This record gives sequence, structure tokens and C-alpha cells, in this order.
Amino acid sequence: MTSRFGWLDTDEDQRRQMMEVVELFRDEGSVDELGIGTVRDTIANALFPGTSVLYTRLRYVLFVPWLVEQVAASARTSARAVQDLRRAETRLIEALIAGTADGDGDEAASGIIGRRARARLKNMPSTIYWGALGVWGIRTWDDGVEGHLRRSIGLRAVARARPPADDPESRDDLAVSGFAPDLPRPPEGLLRAADFRLTPEEAEFVAHRIQVSTSGSLLAWLAANPPRIDVDAVWELPGIAQAPAPMVEVVDHGRRLSVLMAGAALLYNLVLAEQTSSELADVYRADLVAWQHELHAPGVLDDWDARDFWAVLARHNPRITTRTRQFVDAWRDTAGNADDVAASTACRDLVRLRERQIKGARARIGNRAALDRWSGASGLGRLDYRWGTVQRLVADLAPDLEVSGARS
Repeated sequence: MTSRFGWLDTDEDQRRQMMEVVELFRDEGSVDELGIGTVRDTIANALFPGTSVLYTRLRYVLFVPWLVEQVAASARTSARAVQDLRRAETRLIEALIAGTADGDGDEAASGIIGRRARARLKNMPSTIYWGALGVWGIRTWDDGVEGHLRRSIGLRAVARARPPADDPESRDDLAVSGFAPDLPRPPEGLLRAADFRLTPEEAEFVAHRIQVSTSGSLLAWLAANPPRIDVDAVWELPGIAQAPAPMVEVVDHGRRLSVLMAGAALLYNLVLAEQTSSELADVYRADLVAWQHELHAPGVLDDWDARDFWAVLARHNPRITTRTRQFVDAWRDTAGNADDVAASTACRDLVRLRERQIKGARARIGNRAALDRWSGASGLGRLDYRWGTVQRLVADLAPDLEVSGARS
């Protein structure tokens, strides 16, 4: 039987979170098989507030308010405005396809949301990026998209109904847009042809909003100091030690956790490979040997203060469960002291019990029906705390930098 899940679509933030879950399930490498997603996301949110794995290009944080303002100014009801916004966002897809057609290969068009689905797209950019607009201070009202449109339309109606003042300078105009007053104006012909290149004014605006609204975060520091090199993990950035000290500490904890939990994922897949008589078992055993060497390299376990790690995370998210903490601590201690993790009964029991704890009857280990749905690799992606997404966004802020080592 195919598994299904659903949720009540109560607000834009919850909707975005569920969209992220769906997106993660599409990538077997990023599936959270052992239930450490809350730890991963706590670190990601501390470093990069307002970001999401759903984001593609930075200029969407301008496209969305431009289109919302446009439809709010012309529609008379919020229901009509919602329909008009969807049509406008569909036109934006076509405009981006047209505007990037003559660009530099696929890079110019990379990140167009709805490039294939076009008018059939279910989740438009206004839904995907709405959270960032609020966290980064580009959106000033705490409403969902429809509520924002309703309020803007209502305020515009009030403004139109007000009698003109004898002295226009003696009264304040109603703020009817719900966006930052210094939001740059949209370019002419936006819905005919568009691309992702930020103008200097736009880049300055977005960078300033990020720096002010997420002050002290690594994202704010990166907005002021765009990297000149493309790297696989944020801790590989040259000069990362110059970031704010609290963020350097979070990055260091994140690096160690990324190494640590990679071994748990490898052992999980090894156990599944053995139970399915897969030839991949030998591959996973060899990978675990290499991982143990990495785990015991200087600067991973030897001087890692577990109490400090959890204290740092608690400042950003006090709701990490005791069971999750116990599993991470137990895995660190058990795997760190094992001579051969692949053969360790204690390590295997930890992984088996943790999967059973979070999945119940859906657990794959020892479950032939669930094993049949294993693709041969699941949850093997290293924790990068949304760095792949953030690196692309930050690169859009400073496209003229000579970035080396860029990946496709």
C-alpha cells in the first residue's frame, strides 16, 4: 500500500514547511531516516534565517512584492486579486523563460520555478518566498498572501475615499502596500522578459534588508562579504573565522555533527543492504572504514564539548526532544569508541532502535515489505544546513565577483 500524508493548510509558514518536507522526500540522499531533522534545521535557521531548501534565485524576493503590489492596486476584491496574482506569476514564468533564452547556457535560466509545469504549477513563488519576505523585513505585515492582499485592497479603498486635504503635507498617506517603503521599483516590461540579474540598487536593497533583519547571523555576514569561491560546505569558506564568533561556533558544531551523523546513515544502509543480500553491502563496509578514519581525525571528536553543543542549540531551539539528544549522544559515544563500526552490535542496535522509535511499523530494518521499497541508498547526503541553496542566493548578490571553482 502506498503511504500518504496530509496536513491542514492553516498558514503560509506551515504550508512552506510541509512543502520542504515533500521536497526532501524527492531526494533520497536528504531523507531524514534517523530523525535528526530538528537538529539540522536548528543549525540551518541559526546560520541562515529565513532561508528554505525551496529557494532557487534571490530576485524572487523582489518579483513577489512587485506582483503583489500590482494586483492589489488593480483588483477590487481579495478573491479577484488571488486569481490575478496567479495569472501574473504564470506570466512571470514565461517572461523568465523568454528573458533568459539568450543567456549563458543553462546557468542563466537555472532556478526558474515552474519552468516545466508552467501554468500547471501548484506552488507559486509567492507561497514559497513569503516567509523570507517577512524574516528579511521586505514584508512589513504579518499576514499570509491572501490576508496581505485583503488588507492592501481595503486600505487602498479607504485612501481613495478620504477627502483631499487642504494642505497635502499636513497628513500622512496611508501605507497601503505592506512592503518596505524603499522597495525598488519594478523594471519596465517585467512580465514580457525578465532574468535573475539584480541591478545595483536591487542588490543593495536586499543585502541591507538581510543585514538589518538578521543581524548577527552568518547570512547577514555573507550578505556583506559575498564569497569569491564555490565550496561544498560553509566551513570550507576561506575567511569563515572572521564571521561573528557565535556563528563561527555554530559552524564548527555543524561541521562535527555532519561528519558524525554520516556514519549512522552509512551503517543504516549497510544493514538494509545485508538484509536484501545486496552487493552494495561491501561498498558500505568500505565506506564505513573510510568514515571512521575521518571521525578520528583531529578536530572532530577529540575536543568536542557535547554540553556546549546542546547549550548552543538550545539558545536557538529549546524544543529539540530528549530522545533526539540521547540518540546523537549515544551514537557519538558508541561509534567513537568502536573498533569496527560496521561489525559493532551496539552501533547496529542504536540505529535499529532509533528507526523503530521514529517510524514505528514503517521501519525498514527487519521489515520485508518496507525493505522492498528501499532504493539501495537513502539518507546519505551530508548535512550542509542549506548551504547549497544559500550559496546560490548569495552569489546573486554579487554576480560580478570572479568566483572560482563554480559547479554546474
